[in-house]
Amino acid sequence: MADERDEIRSRINIVQLVGQEVALKRTGKSFQGLCPFHQDKNPSFSVSPDTGRYKCWSCGEAGDIFTWVMKRRNVEFPEAIRILAAEAGVEIQERNRTPPSVVEARADAMEAALAFFRDAWTKNEAVQNYCAGRGIDSETVALWQLGYAPDAGEALTIALKKQGISLPLAKELFLVDQDSSGGYYDKFRGRLMFPIRDERGSLVAFGGRIMGAGQPKYINSSDTPLYRKSRVLYGLNRSRDALNGKRRAVLTEGYLDVIACHRAGEGGAVASLGTALSEDHAKLLKRWCDEVVILYDQDEAGPRAAEKAIDTLEAEQIRVRIALMPPGDDPDTLLRREGPDAVLQAVNQGQMPMDFRLSSLERRSEPTLPEFWTTAVQILSKAPNEMELDRHLVRLAPQYPGTKDAKRAIAALRREVNAIRRPGTPSPRQKRVTREAPVGESIQMTPAEIVVFRAFLDPVYRRSGWLFARQPQLFGSDLALALSGAIQRTFAASPPVGPASEWIHKIEPESLRDSFSLLEEHFHGQLLNVTQVEQAVERLRERLTDRKLQEIRTETVDDQDRQAYLLRLRQRRPNPKDRK
Repeated sequence: MADERDEIRSRINIVQLVGQEVALKRTGKSFQGLCPFHQDKNPSFSVSPDTGRYKCWSCGEAGDIFTWVMKRRNVEFPEAIRILAAEAGVEIQERNRTPPSVVEARADAMEAALAFFRDAWTKNEAVQNYCAGRGIDSETVALWQLGYAPDAGEALTIALKKQGISLPLAKELFLVDQDSSGGYYDKFRGRLMFPIRDERGSLVAFGGRIMGAGQPKYINSSDTPLYRKSRVLYGLNRSRDALNGKRRAVLTEGYLDVIACHRAGEGGAVASLGTALSEDHAKLLKRWCDEVVILYDQDEAGPRAAEKAIDTLEAEQIRVRIALMPPGDDPDTLLRREGPDAVLQAVNQGQMPMDFRLSSLERRSEPTLPEFWTTAVQILSKAPNEMELDRHLVRLAPQYPGTKDAKRAIAALRREVNAIRRPGTPSPRQKRVTREAPVGESIQMTPAEIVVFRAFLDPVYRRSGWLFARQPQLFGSDLALALSGAIQRTFAASPPVGPASEWIHKIEPESLRDSFSLLEEHFHGQLLNVTQVEQAVERLRERLTDRKLQEIRTETVDDQDRQAYLLRLRQRRPNPKDRK
C-alpha cells in the first residue's frame, strides 16, 4: 500500500487537483488563491507543487493530496486512496480485505433483520399507539425506517433461520445470542427499533427503546465487525446535505432527539449512541462542520456530558455552543409541547462554553462559598481572549466577597486568574493570531538556517543541505533544531531522492512539513546558488563559535587547558574584514 501511495503521489499534481475547485495564481514557485475552508476575502491559501502540500495561513488548514480529498469530499483515508488511485490510473492491491462473500452475508443478515422489524411494526398496535402518542407519524416512521422487535424470545431467530441466515453470523452482528445450552434467542425484544447507519448510509447496527416502564431504557448494538460505536453518529447519513450548507451540527443524546430536531427543521442533528462523545466522533464531525451546538438534556447527567463534549470538540478546533432547554425537556418533548420554533430557538440561542460553565456553577453553588470562587477562577483562566475575560470579570465582580468596590474586585479576580495561568502559554485567541501572521513573518529561523534547509529541498544541493542539516550544533533557533532532528530521524543513512512532493510525507510531525513549504514562500521562487549555500554554512559555523566563546566567558577560566582552548577559538573566528 505504501508503494501504491507513493505511485499516486508521483502521478497526481496537487496544483491541478486543487485547481479543480480553487482559482490559483502563481506567486513565485507556489500558487495562491482564496481558501475554500473559510470565508476568505484576501488570498491566504497557498499550494506548493514542490512539496505537494497546501496551507491556509489564516485558518490553518493544511495537508497533501490525500488530505484534500478527505476534507473536500468528506471521506476517510482508504476511500481517498481509492478515489486518487482511479484518477491516477494506479491499481490498488487490497490486503486483508474481507472476502466479498462474507461482506454480502453480513449485509444480507442486517437487511433481513431490518425487514423483519419493519414488518413487525405494521402488525403491532401497541407500538403504533406508542409512536402516535409521541407525535411520530407514519411518514416519519417510513423515513427513519423505524421497526418493532416482538416481545417473544425467538421471533427474529426463527425468521433469520428460515431465510438461510447463519445464526453464528447473526450473533456476531448483535442480532441474536446464545444460552448455556447452545440455543439462539433474540437480543431485542418488545422494543421500538431504530436502524443505525454510518455516514455513507450503510446499515451497521440497531438500537431498541423500551415502550413502557423498565430497564434498560435502551439497548444498543455492541461493537461488531460492521460497527464501532465510537465512530458512528446516528443521523449523520441524513444530515450531510444540511451540514455541507451550514457547516453546523447539532449534537443530541438519542434517536428520538435527532428525529425531533429533523422534524423541527434542524437537519444537522446527530447523536452519539450508548457512549460519550469520543475523539473519533469529534474527528468525524470536523470533516463535516466548523461549529457544533450541544443540545443535551438539562438533568443531572446532561451538563456533565456537555462539559466533556466541549473539551473533546475544542481539541479538534471546532467552535462550540451549548443550547439550554427548559428543565425536564429534551428536543422531543419540547417539539411536542411548543412546536418546531421552540426547538430552533433553543439551537440558535446556544451559549458560549464559558457562559455555560459559569451558569452551571451558579446553579449548583453560591458566591458566598469559597469553593464557588475556586471553580470560577479555574473557568476564567481558560478565557479564549482578554475581552471575554473582562466581560465575565465585570459581571462577577459585584458578588466577590470582601469588597464592595467593583474595581478592586476585578483586580483581585484578575490576580487570581493570572496566578494559575501558565506563564508564556498563549490563549486560544493568541494561537489564532500567530497562525494568521503574514507568511514572511511566520518563519522563525535565521537567514543562514533558511538557506541550509532550502538547499535540502533542492535536488541540486540536497546532499550538501542534508549533510549540514544533520548537524544540530550549527543551529540556534527552535524550528531549525526541530527540522534537523526530523531529517536525522527520517533520512539517517542517505538523503531522499526525487521531488520533495514524493517524500516529504515521511517527515513527522506534520507541522514540520508545512515549515518546508514556508521555505519555498520565503524565497519567492528565486533559485539557490553555490555561493549562497557556502556563505550560509560559514555564517552558521561563525555563530557556533560565538556561542562557544560566550559559554566560556560565562565560566571561571582558571586553568591552562581552558585558556588554550579559548585562544584557539578566537584564532579560528574569521575576521569580517577578510570577507570579500
